[in-house]
Amino acid sequence: MQSLFSKGDITYVIDTSGLIMLESTFKRDNPVFTAIWEEIEDLISLGHFITLDFVEEEINNYQGKQEFLKVWIKKWKKHFVVMTDASSINAAIPIVNEEYNSGFFDAKKQAEGKEEADPYLIGYCIIHQCVLITNESKTKSNKIPAVSKKHGVICIDINDFLIERGLRMERRKQAPVQNQD
Repeated sequence: MQSLFSKGDITYVIDTSGLIMLESTFKRDNPVFTAIWEEIEDLISLGHFITLDFVEEEINNYQGKQEFLKVWIKKWKKHFVVMTDASSINAAIPIVNEEYNSGFFDAKKQAEGKEEADPYLIGYCIIHQCVLITNESKTKSNKIPAVSKKHGVICIDINDFLIERGLRMERRKQAPVQNQD
């Protein structure tokens, strides 16, 4: 993967699936993953890791037992959640029109008249030249990565983000075990 750092200060915009992947795979309270969350929270403090109000709403409307993301987003909201601006909404309109019948939108949400974050995330990234983080399939033409690519938006997954930020787990070096024979 080509390094994104050559493009200067990057702002990452994360979608709902990316947040869920982070929380489910890299538990915040597990000390093994502290560096990942510290990196993300440092980026949030600098204004370089954000999400949109649409994603916050999707997380807050989640009906399951998991409360971590709701609490975490509320804690970081001031620097993390960005209101979708008019330019981003206007950039999303062609995406909505192009993808309306492609399966890009959740049929249940459409039937309930609920907005989805996906086209607005892409629109925001177009206008503000951000990198979009999602955990959606890279192989399906009606998912965020493919639609982002059609619109010139760089889209990465959590693994790509961890690599890009230079985050990795390292095994502690231990003295060789002496043979007991």
